[in-house]
Amino acid sequence: MTEIKAFNGTRYNNIIIDIAKVVAPPYDVINETQQDVFYKMHPYNVIRLILGKQHEDDNENNNRYTRAKRFIDEWKEKGILIRDDEPSIYLYVQKYKIGNKNYERRGFIALMRLDSEIYKHEKTLTKPKEDRFELMKTCNGNLSPIFVLYDDKKKCVECITINPKIHIPIAHLKDGEVEHFFYKVPDKKIISIITDMIGKQRVYIADGHHRYETALKYRDYMFSKYGKDDDADYNYVMSYFTNMSDDGLVILPTHRVVHNVKYRDEEVLDKLRAGFSIKQFLAAPDKNKIEQWLSEIGKNNKGFGVKFYDSDKLYILYDYKPFNLKKDNSSDVLKSLDVYILNKEILEHIFDIGEVDLSRGEKLSYFHNINEALNSMIKGDVIFVLNPPSAMDVKAVALASLTMPQKTTFFYPKLLSGLVFNFFNIKQ
Repeated sequence: MTEIKAFNGTRYNNIIIDIAKVVAPPYDVINETQQDVFYKMHPYNVIRLILGKQHEDDNENNNRYTRAKRFIDEWKEKGILIRDDEPSIYLYVQKYKIGNKNYERRGFIALMRLDSEIYKHEKTLTKPKEDRFELMKTCNGNLSPIFVLYDDKKKCVECITINPKIHIPIAHLKDGEVEHFFYKVPDKKIISIITDMIGKQRVYIADGHHRYETALKYRDYMFSKYGKDDDADYNYVMSYFTNMSDDGLVILPTHRVVHNVKYRDEEVLDKLRAGFSIKQFLAAPDKNKIEQWLSEIGKNNKGFGVKFYDSDKLYILYDYKPFNLKKDNSSDVLKSLDVYILNKEILEHIFDIGEVDLSRGEKLSYFHNINEALNSMIKGDVIFVLNPPSAMDVKAVALASLTMPQKTTFFYPKLLSGLVFNFFNIKQ
């Protein structure tokens, strides 16, 4: 079902480079301020490759993509970037805490053949794909892995990689509250067991849909340029694999703050009573009260938390019964998602915010941290607090060849870019 293989990764020379100073989050979660921070952090920081700065005098021969290629060539020549001598997979362990609970997510990076049995759950946008294609076409390689899930309840990979002492350590660093451990695994027996196990699996893209579709476009571009070659390096995409049955896999909720609501509190609540029972909490600035509220919301299937800007009251919507969605012909898989219910039942029918408005992103703000969401509210705002989807929700939507609504999944923690690269050997 899914063909993967080890590869000779290119990576920073950890003998002479402090890896902690040259890695960065994925390009699509970095804003301009953070971009500046990473530029200043180290002259060899990966930001110069994955999200280089644009200049006013950029042209066809000198732009963010050509500069990335020059940096790569220069860093290879200086020995800043080195290529591993033996094909390996790369074990990637992240340890982190949410609230008072400790988590450990284990995964590995390998190459995945593009025509494997791969399922998507997210719509992609043209502009990000054009950007990634120009970068890939200029640099001829994968600068960051895509993030995919497989489902192995026996936890085969975890069992054979649980002892990191048998692997070659490459990096150990802390990024905020997340501790990262990165190892090279050249052991042929371990590689064989993992490739055989994944070979029997379907995989589901968790993060990196734009990079995956860009890899397909690049492969087809190279086929059109040089002729079809099933053995070429660009038939594969660098991918991080993790088990959706792993207790360390966490999806954070994405809360919505709706702006400029034209109805008063009671008018909105009256409209919501058509499909929900409503429970009121007494609000307080007390952190424990907010945590109790979140805990109660979490106990309710297809339920939401609600707070209005100019009210001290916290509400829980629960015991959902379809009202506007009674005649909705969409798949039951979608109609089972909290975010779909919110979008269709509430945002569209009560607040007149449809898919076009959601895609523009002007009438809503999105937050993973509840305190940041609450502190952001201004007059006219209403917050809807959501429970996160599960990995099985992602699997069900992907298997049904459907797409989740925008801003549904946020897999935490993010993978660092810069731990390993995959450059193609282009045969011309």
